[in-house]
Amino acid sequence: MAAAAALLLLIARAFLVHAADPYTFFDWDVIAVNKKFLGPIVNITTNYNVVVNVLNSLDEPMLITWDGIQHRKNCWQDGVLGTNCPIPPGWNWTYNFQVKDQIGSFFYFPSLNMQQTARGFGGITVNNQAVISVPFDTPDGDFTLFIGDWYKKNYMDLRKMLDDRKELEMPGCVLMNGKGPYRYIDFLVPDGIEYETIIVEPGKTYRFRVHNVGVSTSLNFRIQNHNLALVETEGSYTMKQNFTNLDIHVGQSYSFLITMDQNASSDYYIVASARFVNESLWTRVTGVAILHYSNSKGKASGPLPDPPNDVYDRTFSMNQPSARINP
Repeated sequence: MAAAAALLLLIARAFLVHAADPYTFFDWDVIAVNKKFLGPIVNITTNYNVVVNVLNSLDEPMLITWDGIQHRKNCWQDGVLGTNCPIPPGWNWTYNFQVKDQIGSFFYFPSLNMQQTARGFGGITVNNQAVISVPFDTPDGDFTLFIGDWYKKNYMDLRKMLDDRKELEMPGCVLMNGKGPYRYIDFLVPDGIEYETIIVEPGKTYRFRVHNVGVSTSLNFRIQNHNLALVETEGSYTMKQNFTNLDIHVGQSYSFLITMDQNASSDYYIVASARFVNESLWTRVTGVAILHYSNSKGKASGPLPDPPNDVYDRTFSMNQPSARINP
């Protein structure tokens, strides 16, 4: 009996070892993560353990915040000042946490002293485990799109402005995946600017994970002639809701299913434009990327798709956050 009990104990221990949640490891040099303008996508699965070793190559303290991932778990490694001490210059710190019972689209970024304006951010994609169903058909592809205001001054100058109780100036433009606007109009957009192009196949449906990684500007997101089917926001699936455009405020993340159901006579504009501002002055604060069908016959042209016409009634934007959660 004793031998049988010992054998059962060994079997149990073996199952415990093999049933442990997987680990995934990252090694980063910040502020531009591993010298890249956009950091890598942290692509993981529910219950994964994440280990990220961060070397601070700045000449001042910094922290990495895991937007939404650890906040709701009250984890002391969330990268927020108050629960974490800053990483001193030249030092490293290893974040070690588990994405316990979480799914969805998030992003990470440096959280101190306006360092976010110098970039150093990237996406976090937490996938369902295979045994957990997703409330929509599996898309044909997955894109992550970062939209956000960009300032000509560096983060130290912007920080000094705020310390001196001055308002931030108008951003220089809106970047999309770290790139400037497509030249949709000659007198506003200089020639030779690198812009983002997303290549798709006609008839297929893709998941777009869109993050507003700016510091002060709410943005309206839209794709010319295409429907945005909202299905997830920051870790919660929503009842599918269709939009022609959606306001995405600073720090927010949304997932859309977008079907490539238009003809390929030309490419299409992807637009992120500033909201709740004097639009006549902020015209140039508009990010423009290109949606390119693989069989497209020409470049995008003509005016950008219109933003919401709600100058005298802001309930349009106020009602959008009422997305219903899919239980």
